[in-house]
Amino acid sequence: MDADEAPGTSKDALREQVVALHDRLHLADVRVQRLRAESLSEPPFDVHGIEIRSSPCEVLCEPPRFAVRVNQTVELHGSDEQALAEIEVVLVIDYTLDDGPDPGDAAVSAYVEHNTYFTAHPYLREILQNATLKLGLEPVVLGVLSRDRPRPTEVTMVRRASVVPLGDGG
Repeated sequence: MDADEAPGTSKDALREQVVALHDRLHLADVRVQRLRAESLSEPPFDVHGIEIRSSPCEVLCEPPRFAVRVNQTVELHGSDEQALAEIEVVLVIDYTLDDGPDPGDAAVSAYVEHNTYFTAHPYLREILQNATLKLGLEPVVLGVLSRDRPRPTEVTMVRRASVVPLGDGG
């Protein structure tokens, strides 16, 4: 058995602290702090690449409040790798924290690293899809999450079907 796997190791202790922190948290609010969507070219244009960048989360832990700021920027690129549009979303996820000992920095960091994106993901997905539609683009859809990866591995564009004009009925 590896030392990292032995019961009572610091890895096990950290896992227990993260579980204890999770058990004390209650989701209170998820809100958009900033939303910026900009088309850098005149649509329609053909998107050939999507780049997603996430900044490190910022954390505020002032019991009973526990808040995490999540910042994600999405760039849509043409075939020449030129940026065609950019969408920036900053979400604040607010939790309330039940009474108890102050959570340690390591437990807070581990919790945020492994859990926060799962809370933010549905909101980021909806905002990105909505923003691309409002920019006059085909909607971008963030893929599903997997517990073994901190971010989605798949991002798709929903290609619109060609519009066929309605006949005059006769």
